[in-house]
Amino acid sequence: MLVIKNTKVLLEGNPKAEALVSNKPLSFWGGVDTVTGRILDVHHDLCGEVLTNKVLCIPYDRGSCSGSGVLIEMVKRGTAPAAILCLEAEPVLALGPLIGEKMYGRGMALRNISEEDYKKIATGDILTFKDDSIIIEKAE
Repeated sequence: MLVIKNTKVLLEGNPKAEALVSNKPLSFWGGVDTVTGRILDVHHDLCGEVLTNKVLCIPYDRGSCSGSGVLIEMVKRGTAPAAILCLEAEPVLALGPLIGEKMYGRGMALRNISEEDYKKIATGDILTFKDDSIIIEKAE
């Protein structure tokens, strides 16, 4: 078990969920199906993976403010990730889950971490968000 301390909390939440890790940015607009939570972008290494109730680990999001609308819809439908973990999340990325929380009473956690700490996480690890720390249980 590893612990990452002093993460930058952009949206609060304390989920415990499986990590999906990529070194590629993701565009939510056109890259994710809001109905299924599945990544549709054929150029993305996580294409075909379902984000629902997972911790999506991406270096940053790609695209414009339309990604916030996609995340609002995912929150509404219950297909959103439990959390998004980035090296650098744009403020517009936080807007969708923040509005989703206000409108539907559901949201998701959003945090930034250092590149050094990002490299410690692999797909399949179980991440537990607690306060400003993340506990990593390594996949078997």
